[in-house]
Amino acid sequence: MTGPTPVRAILAAALALLISLTAPALAQSSDPTPDSTADLAPDAVVAAFLAARADGYAWVEENEVPTLNAKGAAVVRVLERAERQGLRPADYTLPAADSPESLDQAVSRTLLRYLTDLQAGRVAPKKVDPELFVFPRDVDGLALLDAVHAAPETAKAMADLAPGNPIYRRLRRLLLDYRALARSGGWHPVPEGPTLKPGMTDPRVSEVRRRLSSTADLTPASGATDLYDPALESAVRQFQRRHGLDADGAIGAKTVAAMNVPVRDRIRQIVLNMERFRWMPDEFGDDHVFVNMAGFELDYVVGGVTRLAMRVIVGRPYRETPIFSDTIRYLEFNPTWSVPAKIAAQDLLPKIKKDPSYLTAGGYELYAGYQDGAPRVDPASVDWAAIPKGRFPYRLRQAPGEKNALGQVKFMFPNQFDVYLHDTPARELFAKSVRNFSSGCIRLQKPITLAEVMLAADGQDPTQVRKILDGKKTTRVNLKTPVPVHLTYLTAWIGEGGTVEFRDDIYGRDSLLANALGLI
Repeated sequence: MTGPTPVRAILAAALALLISLTAPALAQSSDPTPDSTADLAPDAVVAAFLAARADGYAWVEENEVPTLNAKGAAVVRVLERAERQGLRPADYTLPAADSPESLDQAVSRTLLRYLTDLQAGRVAPKKVDPELFVFPRDVDGLALLDAVHAAPETAKAMADLAPGNPIYRRLRRLLLDYRALARSGGWHPVPEGPTLKPGMTDPRVSEVRRRLSSTADLTPASGATDLYDPALESAVRQFQRRHGLDADGAIGAKTVAAMNVPVRDRIRQIVLNMERFRWMPDEFGDDHVFVNMAGFELDYVVGGVTRLAMRVIVGRPYRETPIFSDTIRYLEFNPTWSVPAKIAAQDLLPKIKKDPSYLTAGGYELYAGYQDGAPRVDPASVDWAAIPKGRFPYRLRQAPGEKNALGQVKFMFPNQFDVYLHDTPARELFAKSVRNFSSGCIRLQKPITLAEVMLAADGQDPTQVRKILDGKKTTRVNLKTPVPVHLTYLTAWIGEGGTVEFRDDIYGRDSLLANALGLI
């Protein structure tokens, strides 16, 4: 029988060589003291892990025939069920091994890939979409392998290394439920046809009942199955709310289309959103603001409990709100608006040409340029018709007031995108189910309430909000404790009440991610 000790010596030598080759790159890093174990290449991690076990193999029996030991067998069983974590078992199939040494290396290398994918995602966000400004956690592969090997229960240790975010864990349970639903045949499509309304009798109603029963929106009941009765209406409204549709109870083309999305497509949606959560921190902060662009919703969480929820308006398709995290540092009341040059040229110039009084009526001030001390210009003195499309050789500033595009307050987290949360005078847009109308910033349904609750949670007097607003003067209020804000994009999730939610892919980001993961 060939023992493992000579192999360990060879592996140790290989590790030293790999580290020596890696060292120059580490030395050039902007971090003067990199974490050597976190920065090692996968082969070096595996070499270091196995070299540390000079007294025996990690995952195989000590005999001439390559045979997994109990820990190795447990690892392989988890890898074979990788779909439970939204991963693909085919990515973690062990290659053929002709010796215990090669099998030990294969298990280590495959386990490392699985744990890395599980913790940080299968693909890097920037490779999916250059507009994603999220940065997955650094993965210390050696520490992960050591943790799994040292644990008394291998499968549990691997499960515990999955993302701990509650939304991720709920998605994982949902994935199991929907895969079981798929194995049972999924659901049958509802035939297209005229809009069905409460009180109507139609053969298609029985198909709607059948469809809603499959996802537990409706509990099957006896009676006239072709009659659109109140119980079915309640179920339809719930289904519409869960899918971001107008909850009017009318079964029109959009509702039928949502009902007819195949279960396999919903499974793919769940998998895509699980991948997104591998890019995110497990903890968003005891106090934080969470914006879901695809859901057009904002939650303000204080002490781990949602204190305020509201609708939001996000960027239109050609001015998408970026995905990133930052920190709200101050609030600005009665704000002015310095109009970005792009918005002035592309959005406002056509309106000014159509109505020369547009600027004066909207409370805008026109300046000759962006330099300090640039003189004001009378809008009536400008030959607007002569200014070419796409150019705006002036600077615009909108004074505080009821017509100001930012409304009465904005929540500032200075960032490279010039994106923030703010009020809006266009209140009627919050009644719409799809709300992507902004130029990139996030407009709030309840901005004054959010300001009051946030200041109260910060230990400040919330009654100052009304006093400042009544004063009509631009006023900045700094937060004693800045609040983390996360701008995210989720098209599938389970709410805190257990409601399964799906949303349309308004920015095409699901398609980009599915293509990167090979799920198209």
